[in-house]
Amino acid sequence: MALETKEKNKSDSVVGKFIPNSEDSGGEKAKKIIILVVMLALIALLIYFVVFLLIPEDEQLSEEEIKASEETVVITMEETTAVTEETVVTTAETTVTTEETTTTTPEPEPLVMREEIKEYYNQNEDTAGWIKIGGTSINSVVVQGEDNDFYLDHSFYGGSSHAGTLYADYRCVVNDYAFNQTDNIIIYGHNQADGTMFGTLQYYKIKSTNTSRFDFYKEHPTFTFSNLYEEYTYKIVAMFVSEASASQAPDGVIFDAHNYVKFNDGKRSFENFVKNINERTAVLTGVDMQEGDQFMTLSTCSNEFNNSRFIVIGRKVRPGESPEVDTSLAQLNPDAKEPDLDFIYGR
Repeated sequence: MALETKEKNKSDSVVGKFIPNSEDSGGEKAKKIIILVVMLALIALLIYFVVFLLIPEDEQLSEEEIKASEETVVITMEETTAVTEETVVTTAETTVTTEETTTTTPEPEPLVMREEIKEYYNQNEDTAGWIKIGGTSINSVVVQGEDNDFYLDHSFYGGSSHAGTLYADYRCVVNDYAFNQTDNIIIYGHNQADGTMFGTLQYYKIKSTNTSRFDFYKEHPTFTFSNLYEEYTYKIVAMFVSEASASQAPDGVIFDAHNYVKFNDGKRSFENFVKNINERTAVLTGVDMQEGDQFMTLSTCSNEFNNSRFIVIGRKVRPGESPEVDTSLAQLNPDAKEPDLDFIYGR
């Protein structure tokens, strides 16, 4: 058995030297084909020699048959050569195609800190950016700590402060390339009576019983936020008062906007985010929202009832999109879902 295997391997090795196979490269295939052509030619000459010198005249092929045989050999050689050339060309084309389609994704430009923010970052490395809303006193630095508690009652410089500081939710990715940033960045701030922090965010507060601030929205439909590296404009898409606890809603269901940090995480989808916005916003702004958009939620305390929140949500302007808003499309939402005050006060 071992001897037979050895002889078989030897035979396979010899055959493999002359017969093209799938493992050969284009050049190897061409070389083997040429060798086969030469061997066929030699065999043809050998047949010719046998016919004329060894076979008796009465058994020799006629001149016409010999000529046809020679033509067949010539045609076979020409066809084989053509196939060989085609194989080589195809192999070369394949190589070129492979080289052309092999591309590398260029690295993004390095992030460079904005000069305007360096002064603040040098004083406090928790500096996350700067927010500005036209028509209000909101024009302030924003920080981001390791939790959502410290800056609730600490100043930018780290000292104890009742007013606290505007701060981004610690779960959010704020300072990175735009494509890596969190789907919805949440910024918190106290509703200070003196107008500091988010004290003037209430200029956007429009309720069914008081719609006088609708004009303020139309005059200021956007706000800007600059992180450490770039400035972004946000188009306001919603403004509403919200419960902070499920126990404040008759059906136990509230819109916990502050937990919509990353969409489609298995718990909170983009579709549900938009649905809640459209149900609750006091103004249907006409600003469209699409899958893949990024948002910023501004949250502050409200005074309708204990533990109530006033929320303003903006949609980031897309690359190449105009930051202008067509406020002629805006209209008051007559069916806006508001907290059930009778239920809340009657508990």
